[in-house]
Amino acid sequence: MRASIVNLDPAEKRVRLPATFDDTPWHRIDYLGWRDMRAPQRAYVVTEADDQPLGVLLRQAPNDASHASRAMMCDLCRFARRFHEVSLFTARLSSRDKRERLNTIGLLLCTDLDCAVKMHSKPIRQPFDPPVEEIIAARRESMRARTISFIRSVSDAGRTTRRKK
Repeated sequence: MRASIVNLDPAEKRVRLPATFDDTPWHRIDYLGWRDMRAPQRAYVVTEADDQPLGVLLRQAPNDASHASRAMMCDLCRFARRFHEVSLFTARLSSRDKRERLNTIGLLLCTDLDCAVKMHSKPIRQPFDPPVEEIIAARRESMRARTISFIRSVSDAGRTTRRKK
């Protein structure tokens, strides 16, 4: 699992897996998200891409309580929630150049890291909408594509750097 984290600093000692890792229902989730119990602002997101695990280390930014009445949308599941239920998470870019590792990419993500529950919620259908199973399958596929795209954008192979001449 440690090898799948694309932006893990070489100095990092280990990735602490969630206590329920062995009981994870892999067939029902599109990514596994969890927090490090010893460092609650640190979170991990791992998904499968090309039959290989692919993950990223995230850090949660503090929420500003002055925006408590606003609704925010998670960038992965695309569900609108209350402000305190969505947080800004940042991922340090992976690079061999130490200066590049200071750069980060952020996304708004459900604070509880459990978008899978919302993906399986029954949608409100109109008479001409597709069946519920098709709607849920389309939601899951879209979220999976956004998750893989974000993780690849953090990895060194997923971006190009501009060089000064």
